Amino acid sequence: MKKKLLFICGIFALAAFYKSQNITVFNDVPFYSMYHYLGEGQTLPNEAYSQIPTGAIRLHAYEQDIISRKLTDSEIATIGKSIKMNIVLTAACDNYDRLAGVNLVLVPKGSTSYTYDQGDIKRIEIGRFITPFMNKNISPTQVPYSFQIDNVSNILHDSSLASVYDFWIEFRADGYSVAAQTQVSGCADRTDVFRGNLEFVTSGTTTTNDQNFFLPLTYRQKFNNYNATDVTGQTTKLVSFTLNQDVPNAVLHLITSNHGSNSGGEEYVKRVHNIYIDDNLVSQYMPGGKNCEDYRQYNTQSNGIYGTTAKTLRGWISWNNWCPGDAIPNREIPLGNLSAGTHVIKIDVPTATFVGQQGNFPLSMYIQNQKSGDIVCAAPYDFKIQNQIGTSIQLTWKEAGNSNQWQTLWGRRNVFTSAGAEVYRDIENQASDTRTDLTLNWFYETYVKSKCTNDLSSTWFGPIYSTVVRLGTQDVDTKKLSIYPNPVKDFINIKSAGKVNKVSVYNTEGQILLEADSTKINVSKIPSGMYLMKIDFADGEVQTQKLIKQ
Repeated sequence: MKKKLLFICGIFALAAFYKSQNITVFNDVPFYSMYHYLGEGQTLPNEAYSQIPTGAIRLHAYEQDIISRKLTDSEIATIGKSIKMNIVLTAACDNYDRLAGVNLVLVPKGSTSYTYDQGDIKRIEIGRFITPFMNKNISPTQVPYSFQIDNVSNILHDSSLASVYDFWIEFRADGYSVAAQTQVSGCADRTDVFRGNLEFVTSGTTTTNDQNFFLPLTYRQKFNNYNATDVTGQTTKLVSFTLNQDVPNAVLHLITSNHGSNSGGEEYVKRVHNIYIDDNLVSQYMPGGKNCEDYRQYNTQSNGIYGTTAKTLRGWISWNNWCPGDAIPNREIPLGNLSAGTHVIKIDVPTATFVGQQGNFPLSMYIQNQKSGDIVCAAPYDFKIQNQIGTSIQLTWKEAGNSNQWQTLWGRRNVFTSAGAEVYRDIENQASDTRTDLTLNWFYETYVKSKCTNDLSSTWFGPIYSTVVRLGTQDVDTKKLSIYPNPVKDFINIKSAGKVNKVSVYNTEGQILLEADSTKINVSKIPSGMYLMKIDFADGEVQTQKLIKQ
């Protein structure tokens, strides 16, 4: 009986040990216009300082309003190996979509304050999110965000760091009240833009971690192709760092978000992002890929993103890089075992244009040998049209994780009604999909996502676009093209007013049989039958012709 009682007591003790605890970091703190200091005759009210925690400071400068406070020793002692960071923003007098976020700052030990750009602090971004178009008079007036940040526990319990630094949490909300002063009832002459709550929900063991590796790299660094690039004219950022010793199981923690709301701006165009370490491609992603209808409820102020009626899935994922009211992903990129010495991280967005030299991709990065604990189904990458012949298109992609199940989405480009019906196709075991029933004279846009275990799916990767679907005889007039002889025994000739770059011959199943960069093609080794010849012109036009081999 005594042993049984001890066993039961042990179970209760273990349950208590792993019971989650809440640490309130900020409760109902006010944020103010990020442009206060620009000579608008505005000053921060007393509430800007009286309504923040004792010992907290406010860092108010160009395009930012940050409230920061030091985590106490007792709070850090409470933090276990698992941390979920929950944020709630409450609408005040900002009615646009803006950037907000949370940072961890390492400040020299014993400091009671610091300045934003102080040289001896270390800052990393641990969560970035987009505020919605909110009207404080229309419910709901609050929007929640959540991040799994288990890796932060390893930093807080790193005894070597704790001997030199205190750990501060910065809560940041960028807002501007001028438009709301005239557009939102009750906001005249007000400069408060949001109120916010921030808490950590933590559980698990609390042990000192002396094996933690931690290297801050960049914080919201400007990144574009016109005044913030490391390769002139390209959207390329190079970040070098030197390691004094080998670092096993290194992970790059990265946050980017596309901004530029002008016509054709980078907020509205999907771009492939490539990440390299020492010139080796280690990750490729495309922002967005989510249905923003889930966030319509928070966008209570009229705006140019949400219309009066719901959009289809393709209506959202064909262009959006993020949803107002959603969190920006904390991306984790395994770098493997990094050797001692100098390394270079390169992030490259080769197709970004920044129309009118407007827009920016704020870039935050740090390296740690820990992951966040967030369960993510990774999206596929290297998605492309392998070939397009007549009414047939073959798609291929690469799997970023371990999934062997995918789903593709097909639709008519820029048509989101029943006339361009969305077609979903489930794929297993091979990372490719071929359709042979495409509609003549349509352009197609296509997407792919991974289907992981635990009912998780990735975001959609895409779109990629087809050329117009045509049969051979429909293309003849465009370039005054002729092929002869047809039927053919050995050599077929191409005569065209346009310059031919490449010729490809496919069978009816879409398999490529030969390629050439000549206008005289030897097909003598191809068996008798009917084939399709794809002709790529120097100006980018593509034409297809039927070919009969005798």
